[in-house]
Amino acid sequence: MTIPLDFLTRYAIPLVVATLFLGDVDIPQQFSIFDKTQRLSDEVLSKAMGEGEGPPESFDYIIVGGGSAGAILANRLTASGENRVLLLEAGGDPNPILDVPFAQRFYWDSEMDWNYTTVKQNRSCHLFGGNCIWPRGKALGGSSSVNGLVYNRCKPKDYDSWANFTGDQSWSWANVKDTFNRIEDYHGFHEETAGANHGYGGEMYVGKIDYLPGVEVVEEVLREKNIPIGDLNGGDEFTYGFSKIDYNIKDGMRCGTYQAFLEPILNRTNLVIYRYAYAIRVETVASGEDSHRAIGITYERHGAIRTALAQKEVILSAGVVESPKLLMLSGIGPKEHLDELNITTIVDLPVGKYLQEHPGMDVIGDKGGFTLNTTFGSNFNTSDALLQFLENGTGPMNGFLYDSGEYAPQLVNGYLNSKLNDDEAWPDVYMYIHEKLTTSPEVREEMYFSLELVRPDSPGGTIKLASSDPKDKPIIDPNFFEDLNDIERMVDVIEIMMDVFMNSTTFKKYGIQQMDSYEPCNGEEFLSRDYFRCLVQQRSFPYFHPTSTSRMGPNSTVAVVDSKLKVFGVENLRVIDASSIPFVPSGNTNLPSMLVGARGAEIILAGE
Repeated sequence: MTIPLDFLTRYAIPLVVATLFLGDVDIPQQFSIFDKTQRLSDEVLSKAMGEGEGPPESFDYIIVGGGSAGAILANRLTASGENRVLLLEAGGDPNPILDVPFAQRFYWDSEMDWNYTTVKQNRSCHLFGGNCIWPRGKALGGSSSVNGLVYNRCKPKDYDSWANFTGDQSWSWANVKDTFNRIEDYHGFHEETAGANHGYGGEMYVGKIDYLPGVEVVEEVLREKNIPIGDLNGGDEFTYGFSKIDYNIKDGMRCGTYQAFLEPILNRTNLVIYRYAYAIRVETVASGEDSHRAIGITYERHGAIRTALAQKEVILSAGVVESPKLLMLSGIGPKEHLDELNITTIVDLPVGKYLQEHPGMDVIGDKGGFTLNTTFGSNFNTSDALLQFLENGTGPMNGFLYDSGEYAPQLVNGYLNSKLNDDEAWPDVYMYIHEKLTTSPEVREEMYFSLELVRPDSPGGTIKLASSDPKDKPIIDPNFFEDLNDIERMVDVIEIMMDVFMNSTTFKKYGIQQMDSYEPCNGEEFLSRDYFRCLVQQRSFPYFHPTSTSRMGPNSTVAVVDSKLKVFGVENLRVIDASSIPFVPSGNTNLPSMLVGARGAEIILAGE
């Protein structure tokens, strides 16, 4: 067996083996061979500067947050060598263990998670006592360093809705698809037929995984039920149906925005990255009657508080939670809320409002999904599986474990329409079909589906400050299912999928058996709409796709930034991340967040 040298030098085989085979282990603070040296030298430098004394450092641009949007901004704004950029990141380098997709479960509750939770929800998150978990990545690469790596551009009408709301057609699908293509290097399942729908040679590698046990059977079932199969990232050509899943995986390893956009440029002398730098406040000065100008950022790092100045712009790319939090701490937000916390309002804007998110769920019973009388999968926890992965990045370990340690590969993803949705080209429910092989106490082959509501009718939620203390976690309320039609949309599609699974001659050939009931819903007739309504409220949780808390729009009454991502009423300040997306798109939000970063860089470099 030949193991690639770059794998050996970068990913530390002993750590991989320990992580995958010795059970749950605690991941230490993010680390790499280089990061400890970097941090030590930063501390020495801090002391040399007199622990915050002396003149502030000055840069052309300051970017707060090195996540899915911020990493691209740092890359693009420093490419010419003309701009000096400071990137402030609250976390450190991504833990290299998490570059192994299979190790994703160790992200939960680690140092790379902000570990947020929501206020209690009445109609969701009963699995967690009503308080939903709300994971967000805290490291260079942001949530792209910890997510499931599904490559999803969402639907063309998502971007058209942005363009119509803002009044700026540069955000329409016809215009943004070229931006997608420029950042992409496509080698996914549809490479031979992709054509102009995908890009080649960009920084973001799009690949695929080889371990899809039973996918041919699933595709046969879908064809039998007249559900289309195609390229979900193919734009207008394919908007409804199912697809094999493309991933941001290269050579078996994670390819998030850190690996694609930051790691290759760490030697640029005009890019300064301060890891473990927690932004406290945007510094502003009055620039006229009822107007202000951003001049810098005050941040805490290694126990010292400093201020860095921006000669051109301050850019917030800290994400859906931290960007609005930082704005409000700086006096930019709803005056009524800031008055409650004795924070002086400099600009009254609807910051933290319009929070949107996808509620989703696994449709299973107490014991799992639909069982089959055959075996598609193989045991992932074997030495052969490990050796295959180490040798060429393929096999059962090139996938994702859930928090419980169960392995359920996503075979396909897709879009279906509820009865309440009348636009087939803009579906309202997004989903996956999973395979799962349980080997103990007995071998059990099963499949099940999961779904998420991507175009909710509910008005959305809020993010508010808990206090004026920057270290206090904010108050997050997604306000799921306030509109009961949202539950009906999910039930409609559950019923469609129940028919797909249980009334398919293809699945019947494999002896498919109905899933068992879910005990908290046993008071309702099994498989009735009331039963499924109960199941939605009991088992649904956030699908980790939040947006819109600093959204762009036509004016300061309904938005925080304009279509050029400039904060209303504050010069030289932009918000460029998922929080500036006006409406949650109909799919995974990593790619739309990257689009916002790439478009934001184009706008800035064009002098707009």
